[in-house]
Amino acid sequence: MTGTARVGVIVLDLGRPADAERAALSARDPSLDVRVLVVENGSGGGAAVEAGRLRLAENRGFAGGMNAGIERLSAQGCDRFLLLNNDAVLEPGCLRRLAEALQDGALAAVGPLILRADGRVESRGIRSDPRFGVTRLLGHGEPAEDVEMLASTQALSGAVIMLSRAALERVGPLDEAYFFSFEDVDWCLRAADAGFRVGVVLGARASHAGSRTIGRDSPDRLYYACRNQIRLVEKRAPRTGLGRSLRRAAILGLNLAFALRQREVPRLSAARAAWRGFRDARRGRFGPKGAASNRWPPAPGSRG
Repeated sequence: MTGTARVGVIVLDLGRPADAERAALSARDPSLDVRVLVVENGSGGGAAVEAGRLRLAENRGFAGGMNAGIERLSAQGCDRFLLLNNDAVLEPGCLRRLAEALQDGALAAVGPLILRADGRVESRGIRSDPRFGVTRLLGHGEPAEDVEMLASTQALSGAVIMLSRAALERVGPLDEAYFFSFEDVDWCLRAADAGFRVGVVLGARASHAGSRTIGRDSPDRLYYACRNQIRLVEKRAPRTGLGRSLRRAAILGLNLAFALRQREVPRLSAARAAWRGFRDARRGRFGPKGAASNRWPPAPGSRG
């Protein structure tokens, strides 16, 4: 890496300071010029800035919190930005491997091999179905292998993802309308539209506890999943009339089927949450759940 390269690390925290500190400490690397910023998302009171910490008055969701962190670290001269969930921890050497890989100007973003608590693979990239927006974690549940290579993928998990400043300037920021989930996939697909690639650095590793922001037993995750899946496909391939209605109904059916199969949330609550997500997507209500005044028009050509 060049001596002038500066890497920014944004750790998003929502009321779990011990987790955020552990994540931030894992991103320290004395061989790199690193700036680590913890963004407290919706800390209450007014927005505040102090060394290594940014407090946002309101919870702006994953995209909003990360966008705020990127803006601040960009002003400090960073040209690569690692977005790190507070429930994720980098293994030694992970940050350097990602930063070195992202020196390739053809890449918009890179991510590590993400491992579950049991040591098996959580994700080595993401595949998104362009017809209905169904996303799949590649390699999920497989044993982790020792491989040193860059693997191309369609999208990356926002739990640990590094974005280049050059790509952000061309692609634009993360779409804050999602608030929770699908904004990582959306950004990677927009980067591909702009002529970039994304890849997984298989020699870099991180562990991810998962479901610390919205627990597995919360109906909210099913609400956002259905609502944001509809937003993704309607941004990517907008339809009108009967075609749009049939696709929305198909996505609702997929989410209701999942709601009835899963066991973490009572099934009736899960089905109701998916229905509310469908209803709000149909009404153009995005951003935080229940924000009736937060209407986002369809934006197939939007940078956001």
